[in-house]
Amino acid sequence: MIAINPILAQVEASGSGSSTMSIIVVGFIFVMVVLAVLAAVTSTLGAIFSRQAASDARKALELTQKAAEDAKAKAGTAPASATAATVAAQASAEPTPEDDPALLAVIAAAVHSVIGARPHRVISIRPGGPGWAQEGRRQIFSSHRTR
Repeated sequence: MIAINPILAQVEASGSGSSTMSIIVVGFIFVMVVLAVLAAVTSTLGAIFSRQAASDARKALELTQKAAEDAKAKAGTAPASATAATVAAQASAEPTPEDDPALLAVIAAAVHSVIGARPHRVISIRPGGPGWAQEGRRQIFSSHRTR
């Protein structure tokens, strides 16, 4: 077993115990100051990015609302010669992707989020079909080796 009393006596007698302790305290304070500075920097960057994200979301919402209003205005203007029967037939029919204002607004918002503030126009909307599923199956089957 190690005798602790003689070791402590040697440390106190040499006088190096206080200088070692001051180094430890200074090192600890330095680490805490650096951690506090890093916490302040990351908090500031987080606040900046959250404000930017809120601003982008607000702009996208405004553009989506504008696109929805434009789509409603286009859908609401029927020709004067249209009869009640044709209007009722159009209302009862399943809406196509081009006629659905909510879908048009979502697609316009997605295009805006990708392209940005540059001018753009959605020309047509067509269903994609089973292409994605077929491509996924092709990748899975091609990844397996046949024996």
